Amino acid sequence: MILRTIEIENFGLYAGRQTLDLVPRRGTSRPTPVILFGGRNGAGKTTLLEAVRLALYGKLALGHRVGQAEYEEHLLARMHVGAGGHVAGSASVGMEFDYAEAGRIHRYRVIRRWTAKGKKAVETLILEKDGRPVDSVPREEWHHFLQELIPPGVSQLFFFDGEKIAEIARDDVDDGLADAVRGLLGIEMVGRLRTDLGLFMARRENKEGAAAASRLKTVIDELDHTDRMVADMQEVVAELTSRRMGQVRAAANLRQRFAAEGGDAASQRAKFEATRDEARHQLARRETELRELAGGLLPFAMAPKTVQRLTAALSRSAGTGAAEAAVLRERLLAWRGTGDPPRSAQWKEGHWRDLDAFLAAEGYAPSSGDEPLSDLGANERASLLHHLREVRETTVARSALIASEMDRLGGRLRDAEANLVRASGQGAALIGQEIGLADSQVSATEAELKAREEELKGLEFKRTTLRRERERLLKAQAEAQATQGRTALAGRIGQVLERYEERLLESKLATLQAEFVRRFNHLARKGGFVADARIDRNTFATTLIDQDGREIAKSALSAGEKQVYAIAMLWALAHTSGRALPMIIDTPLARLDSEHRRTFVERYLPEASHQVIVLSTDTEVDDPLLRRLRPAVSHTYRLDYDPERRATSAHRGYFGDEEAADAVHQN
Repeated sequence: MILRTIEIENFGLYAGRQTLDLVPRRGTSRPTPVILFGGRNGAGKTTLLEAVRLALYGKLALGHRVGQAEYEEHLLARMHVGAGGHVAGSASVGMEFDYAEAGRIHRYRVIRRWTAKGKKAVETLILEKDGRPVDSVPREEWHHFLQELIPPGVSQLFFFDGEKIAEIARDDVDDGLADAVRGLLGIEMVGRLRTDLGLFMARRENKEGAAAASRLKTVIDELDHTDRMVADMQEVVAELTSRRMGQVRAAANLRQRFAAEGGDAASQRAKFEATRDEARHQLARRETELRELAGGLLPFAMAPKTVQRLTAALSRSAGTGAAEAAVLRERLLAWRGTGDPPRSAQWKEGHWRDLDAFLAAEGYAPSSGDEPLSDLGANERASLLHHLREVRETTVARSALIASEMDRLGGRLRDAEANLVRASGQGAALIGQEIGLADSQVSATEAELKAREEELKGLEFKRTTLRRERERLLKAQAEAQATQGRTALAGRIGQVLERYEERLLESKLATLQAEFVRRFNHLARKGGFVADARIDRNTFATTLIDQDGREIAKSALSAGEKQVYAIAMLWALAHTSGRALPMIIDTPLARLDSEHRRTFVERYLPEASHQVIVLSTDTEVDDPLLRRLRPAVSHTYRLDYDPERRATSAHRGYFGDEEAADAVHQN
């Protein structure tokens, strides 16, 4: 694939229509695949990458969970705003590229145009092949055709920015990258073929396997239905997320208006709101404590006489206190004799005699076997007496304290609410009501969003379960002994495909591992730092191995080495896939140190692909790096922002390196 032109009209910072030539020119002695764009921050470099993604994928360029309303809101915000605040009524992005199919090169042209109609943006898609509209597929299927031509998961590994590099460089596993890698290496296609073969066998299964075949067909149908439900629910979640964001912004704007109209009262209101919220929080905590008491010992505190009688009955029950009193009496006499531990009070002889008489009487107090609690064990009696003592000594006091605290907090809450009414003032009263309504709308939307997110999780879990069951049924079906004709052949093909998928994955991973190690060492300043790599077949998480066979944790790499890791992985994936796609790289050097920047410019950019479009600031590819990159550069552009026109124009030439400006087509 060769990306020939990018067309932008009234999109972002670009006013009017501008067409940029991107075809690499042939060098005299070596390939010159690099087209270098220079622009300072805010000049519109990232807009070019966004234009390519939007032209190919439309709404999907913003992510799978972006709803139509949010997509249209984004497009309306991207229409060019010129001098005097004039907003363009329409905008478009497009591209022209050559793409090889069955050994023949075809020229495609795709344009997406959006026209503002109130708060909506109406999209028009133009798709031409060799100068004529694509008629081999229906117009409503053009979106899917473009996605199949260059799958989104594949494009993110060829059209990327510094954020994508940072994402791959992170220590955690990137599930999106794993899906993209499977598609990039061609492994998903084998899985689809196995599924189609399973359906073929299900239609021709004999009676003995009819149940399994019927179940397989049911699972596949349910999976298709669940996929659609997941997609629909993702749309609903995206719409609700967009609606909630809009409501939150509206509530924030109302608060700003309230502050502007209320003056000092608005400041006081913020303080009173904080007091009110804190009082509500504290009241909720006290209510929770009171509920816990009510579910425990508090009801006993409502009947103190009953508690007293129960305590006396437990004390009189058989065996209660006799042995304990005797032991206590002995210990008391020993303590009187030794004085250890020391006593602080002055005990007189009469005190000792009274205490000794009490313990002696307690130890020999007669008990009746007819006592209702006489069958209780010592531990049970002790536990009951402990709880009853807790009722008398703790529960009553604690509940009274909580009730008093709740009265105090209630008064504080009422005062805060009264202050809020006074602070609102006459002029801000209506806005205060609007804020309340806006907050209630946000709460309602958040509740609905949470419910839909839970539904989405349930659907995704169901889809995962169905996929596993489909895989199990396919495997069982492929392993079953086919008995006749095409069914027997299909069974053998299924087994072959399963083995082929395993071996293909092993082969691709082995190639990817070798390519990654070679390119990592090619880019890293430490030659031979990595001797080998292991890539997990399920998550595609990569483990580095040093010269001594020890694992190198990604977290142990320096920040620059993590960037080199990500770039090497992208490079190895592109090479292993065998896809001849151009590279578009937006501000890739921001996180690299000077030595890694030189290596990146000298060793990666000239070799990354047959066409490498680099979007850089003047501090990334500076004069020294430009001299190193110059032999691989086909031509350059400079993006200049004019603050008076509030518009960016593209001119030939890099910073301080002017070329003929008339080569850039502008209307």
